[in-house]
Amino acid sequence: MATQGERQDYLWRPNDESSTTRMRYELEADHWYRAFKSAERKHRPTSLKSDLAVIGLIFSLVGSLLVLVIALIIEFVKWVRS
Repeated sequence: MATQGERQDYLWRPNDESSTTRMRYELEADHWYRAFKSAERKHRPTSLKSDLAVIGLIFSLVGSLLVLVIALIIEFVKWVRS
């Protein structure tokens, strides 16, 4: 068990100018850049316009389904009476 002063799982990073080291650093930088950008997009506040658009779509879907159900009930009642 490691003591408080010891680093656990310390990964030594070479400080040379080899192509593999630079490529590894670039890949890691690209990974963190994409990770921070996606986190930023997830926490971006939504606009009122997009919220109202979603609410409008939901209301229109519910309204359409209600009209369809009522029309089916009316046709069923007509069919039963005849």
